[in-house]
Amino acid sequence: MEKNKLIELKNIVKSYDGEVVVDHMTLYIRENEFITLVGPSGCGKTTTLRMIGGFEKPDKGEIIMNGQVVNDLPPHKRPINTVFQKYALFPHLNVYGNVAFGLNNKTYAELMEFYTEEKVMAQVAKLYPGLDLKDKVSKRKLRKSINSLIDESVRNALKLVNLEGYEKRKVDSMSGGQQQRIAIARAIINRPKILLLDEPLAALDLKLRQNMQYELKEMQRKLGITFVFVTHDQEEALTMSDTVVVMSKGIIQQIGTPQDIYNEPKNSFVANFVGESNIIKGLYTAHKEVTFMGQSFECVDENFAIGEEVQVVIRPEDWDVVPLEQAKLVGRVDASVFKGVHFEHCVIIQGKELIVHTYEFVKVGEQIGLNVDPYEIHLMKKEKVNAETVLEEILNAEEGINKDETIQ
Repeated sequence: MEKNKLIELKNIVKSYDGEVVVDHMTLYIRENEFITLVGPSGCGKTTTLRMIGGFEKPDKGEIIMNGQVVNDLPPHKRPINTVFQKYALFPHLNVYGNVAFGLNNKTYAELMEFYTEEKVMAQVAKLYPGLDLKDKVSKRKLRKSINSLIDESVRNALKLVNLEGYEKRKVDSMSGGQQQRIAIARAIINRPKILLLDEPLAALDLKLRQNMQYELKEMQRKLGITFVFVTHDQEEALTMSDTVVVMSKGIIQQIGTPQDIYNEPKNSFVANFVGESNIIKGLYTAHKEVTFMGQSFECVDENFAIGEEVQVVIRPEDWDVVPLEQAKLVGRVDASVFKGVHFEHCVIIQGKELIVHTYEFVKVGEQIGLNVDPYEIHLMKKEKVNAETVLEEILNAEEGINKDETIQ
């Protein structure tokens, strides 16, 4: 059963100083979905997140939530909470105070609506077992019951982020990973329909970041709310997401599951940005057959015309290293690096550099034989821009000033 659309971005355009940052974006975000916007610095992903949150207004297009256009709706009136890269915790409040902040700043009427009268009265009965609820309950007793519910909410939120027992700790005495969890607890306690996360793991060390990836995904599953996550880290996007949106220069390049994005990239940018890829010029010579580097290979792609020039994508880990006499391609190892789990070899074949991952060490200068299975070959339409140019664009974007993330 398909989930309902919770957010719709229709033909969104956003510019800064005459430069288009988000270019006619159309995107649907569904209920209970973990969706990740990924791309190099300056691609427009954070600007998109800020427009969803109400911190920026689009120049053109519509942002629709639950069927209502919310372009002019301020952030606090949207069913959204945001966790920023800088956690913005309150140093004068302890962990408990930070998490409870949102609820403590609601009015009495807002809290009665938030918890519902039925739940508040149930708490009154729990705190005052001898009280006849048919009589009018004093506001003081109601307020005490609401405070008890807030306390319960805070402790449940801290339990969810594995911070039970830290209620009285000062936030500036906590580690980066713990502060990140406090920020998440502060956001989820308000029960938003949508949680926006703007690179919240960027400041963490590698091991902690990996652990938090799994914890965030499990948290989203338990809460059953929509997570919209922004990152430039491809591993985070693939590990955590139901849906990945790859962006470049304000334009969506591809939308799909992590498996689709990795195994079936739509263009050279996606193939190079999400993981490593070998992109080779080829010719579709027959039905489910492609020729490259002077050899014909079976493939599974069939939506191409016979004789059409194509781009052949082979991931480094998909090469099979075989004895030279059984190999369709034979090359020379030009460089080799140990990556912990595998060796990464730079192999020169017919003057072209290919990246090959193996579990066996091959000495620099030695020959290596390669084959590839049909289902490990992915074909793309030939593009005007070659893979080297796309890779250069990615590197330039990463080194440049992140205009998207520095605009406040």
